[in-house]
Amino acid sequence: VFFVPFFEFAPITSAKYCVKEALTMNKVLKRNFIFTQKEERFTKAFEVENEVAESEKNDLCEPVKKSVVKRLPWLMILLLMGTGVSATVGLFESIVAQLPVIMCFQSLILDMAGNVGTQSLAVAIRVLTDDSVSLSKKLKLIAKECNIGLINGAILGVMSFVAIGLYLWATGNNALFAFSVSLCLGIAMIVAMVISAFSGTIIPLVFQRVGIDPAVASGPLITTVNDMVAVITYYVLSWLILIHFMHM
Repeated sequence: VFFVPFFEFAPITSAKYCVKEALTMNKVLKRNFIFTQKEERFTKAFEVENEVAESEKNDLCEPVKKSVVKRLPWLMILLLMGTGVSATVGLFESIVAQLPVIMCFQSLILDMAGNVGTQSLAVAIRVLTDDSVSLSKKLKLIAKECNIGLINGAILGVMSFVAIGLYLWATGNNALFAFSVSLCLGIAMIVAMVISAFSGTIIPLVFQRVGIDPAVASGPLITTVNDMVAVITYYVLSWLILIHFMHM
């Protein structure tokens, strides 16, 4: 009589014990996994901080002559490209002669394109400090920056269209001419800001890929490319809309 209940309840007790042990082991494994993940993230963050600190130390300790030798060739190349931008503006001299007012707003587009390119460059440089970022993530970053440039460009383009149109109208121009000029400005701003976001992200990534310091060459090249795109877009639109279609 004594052994029957023992053999009946022994398997149940063992099963309960095994389940309890399994739950305890599961909690321990989860705790270890979370700790390992946190440790890996901390290690990566520490490595990135060390790389940034080492880079800043190298920049501070780098001799002036070496810095000049590293930067001057790029500045000379970009000087030639800047001359190309000036020559491009000269190609549209006949448009400026017919519509001198459009020259007043050229700097507005160039400034906004430069601002967007600088923002995207700063984001790209920050990403480049982390060597663990994969190619797919870098491509996603390029797409994201282009989307941001498109949205910001659309918002600022509409604002420019309304504000510049009202300004020109208020200064004595007829409404059709005023808002036609501001339409060219708004569209050119959208295009310039998208291209600026794209170039501001992809140029430093490409430079790092080929072994060129992105911090030295990216900024001036992005500015030159953005100026070229903005100028061509603005004047081509002005010719197409204001002169070719509207005969102003």
